[in-house]
Amino acid sequence: MLIEKENMPLVAMDFMNETHTEDLDIINELFELVLAYEDSPTLENKKRVDNLYSKWFAHTIEHFRAEEIMMEEKKFPPYPMHKGEHENALRVMDEVFRQWQAEQDINILKNYMSEHLVPWLINHINTMDTVTARFFQSGVSPCAIH
Repeated sequence: MLIEKENMPLVAMDFMNETHTEDLDIINELFELVLAYEDSPTLENKKRVDNLYSKWFAHTIEHFRAEEIMMEEKKFPPYPMHKGEHENALRVMDEVFRQWQAEQDINILKNYMSEHLVPWLINHINTMDTVTARFFQSGVSPCAIH
């Protein structure tokens, strides 16, 4: 297992926590497939990795879009910064997948997931998503002067 459930931070909005739990399940399943491919690099295992990575990518697009719609509706002041981080994460996910497709080196996915994704995800939830969820809950901007 790449990420233990108890290591996933929680935020003030249940819908965000539920989506993060879905992410966690997909990411852990994908990492298990990556390890299975590493042990047995068959075409069938590659297809499983590719299919789940594509599912994860689509899920991530929907995850980010749901947050972005709410940020727009609630006029969240740091929306452009949060959206920019989402766009960067999707760009990296796409680039990693393209590199994996071109080079067929499973270490590309394995290293991305263990070295980049986990720290990024936990940091993103602890910072961007925590502030955003508090704003959704309270309507108070993190940029407000007290």
